[in-house]
Amino acid sequence: MTTVAVVAALLLVAGVLGGAPGLVLLGLLSLATTGLSGLWSRRGLDRLRYERHLGADRMVVGDQLELDLMVENAKLLPLAWLATDDYATDALVVLEHPLAPSDRPGLGVVRNVWTLGPFERVVRHFRLVAARRGRYRFEMVRLTVADLFGRGVASVEQAQPSTLIVRPRSVPVQGTGGQFVPLGSRRARQGLLEDPVLFAGVRPFQPGDPRRRIHQRASARLGRPVSRRYEPSTARHVLVALDVQTHPGPHWLLAYDDELVESLVVTAASLARRFLADGTACGLAANGWTYSLARTGFVAPHGGADQLIRIGDLLGRLSSTASVPFSQLLATLPARLPGGCLVVTLSSRDPATFGSALRRLRSSGFEVRHIALGPRGPVWVVRARRLGIDARLARLEPDWRTSDALTVAG
Repeated sequence: MTTVAVVAALLLVAGVLGGAPGLVLLGLLSLATTGLSGLWSRRGLDRLRYERHLGADRMVVGDQLELDLMVENAKLLPLAWLATDDYATDALVVLEHPLAPSDRPGLGVVRNVWTLGPFERVVRHFRLVAARRGRYRFEMVRLTVADLFGRGVASVEQAQPSTLIVRPRSVPVQGTGGQFVPLGSRRARQGLLEDPVLFAGVRPFQPGDPRRRIHQRASARLGRPVSRRYEPSTARHVLVALDVQTHPGPHWLLAYDDELVESLVVTAASLARRFLADGTACGLAANGWTYSLARTGFVAPHGGADQLIRIGDLLGRLSSTASVPFSQLLATLPARLPGGCLVVTLSSRDPATFGSALRRLRSSGFEVRHIALGPRGPVWVVRARRLGIDARLARLEPDWRTSDALTVAG
């Protein structure tokens, strides 16, 4: 028996023996409170359900998303005081409910207090604001049940992990003065490569055909080996190679200019959107971490409506610091790209630091074009042209948050 219960019992006995109704009432109330407190500590968390519902798992900077928090008390015992601490990345912006500080680095809490009757279900609606791109995590939730005086009597943690990706915004691409600027070529008149998606029939087997190209059923039916035949690809392949590093020196210093990194990401998203709108098969490579085992981010050139989604997801997960030197990323591209692919490099640094890698790409049969961004962009354009690289200057004015167009000067 607890100390409070002993005191309540003594008050009750004293009130009965002394004929004091006030003491009897006080003793009964104290015993009832103690009993309920013990009941809440033992049964308060039983059949209690907490759920978090996101309207989607993807957003674009500037969007808003619904966040619903639901608590259900599926038992006869009411809950006078229930606190929920939902842990999330501390940079997350909840419009009606700013995150409170937490005891875990990098995480804040969406803190709520509830009062639930028997078999009651309550849903609260919030809105998330995509203030900036990134990968946002929801971790565990802590549920705490307390008595009528707000004293915590029982607590439990539940793992409810979920991830929200905020993609960067993209803007239209235009030349100086608003005119059309040709960044690459539109669909080629004659395809040089075959598209494995466009099956066109079979043809006689030829020496050198890979085994996986042999059509087994048709060969068995015709009594001779035949190979699959595909329609030629009519789309130009383009890869946007993004240099995440913004400061000179070794990449492992992890120094970066946040505003410049975000400008580079918005520029990369805008270029990819433009290439895909022109009917070009576009991909993306970046020398940054993407929350995967790979040291760099890579999306192979492809067309279709889903390609911009894949590129946007990678840019949303991309770190603000470089994982490898940009020249090292460029050196891996010949083995990952089809022949004749146009490689558009995007950087805010001196192109002389990776100029040899650009020349090797060009000598390997790839067309190379460089786009410079940042306060020293005009200087880097001149330097790239001295290296023999076709270079252009890109601007987002006034900044990446409010610019309505990406200007590319030829």
